[in-house]
Amino acid sequence: MRVLTGPQPPLPLRPLKESNEMPRRGYRKGISDCKEPLPYFVRTRLSSNDFKRFCDEADVRTSGHSDLARAVIVAHLNKQRAQLARPRGPSNELVREFRRIGNNLNQLARQANLGLVAVSSEEIERCIAELNALAARL
Repeated sequence: MRVLTGPQPPLPLRPLKESNEMPRRGYRKGISDCKEPLPYFVRTRLSSNDFKRFCDEADVRTSGHSDLARAVIVAHLNKQRAQLARPRGPSNELVREFRRIGNNLNQLARQANLGLVAVSSEEIERCIAELNALAARL
């Protein structure tokens, strides 16, 4: 790992999120949230697998690449554990999938109640029990 000083060209890590996030108010490049200047730029190489895992970890913890790497490096230098944001609850994709399954199950129950589909109430209750068990494991 080498340390570079001075202005550095931006690194193409990955495309911005779809939400088009804007920097916080009063953002100035090279200044931390604690108003401490951060003049040094650290650059490293990762394998494809490690980079994907690093990006996933940053997404789960809702922090940027730089914030996550800085927290880990500073904690290591201070011989402490990194104080990282806790991963949030279930991912949005998982919640969306549960909603879709629940919607499909409601449609099947409605059709079964109207007599359009031959489904026993025990089978529907079994599906609901399985969904509740999956949701409880989250």
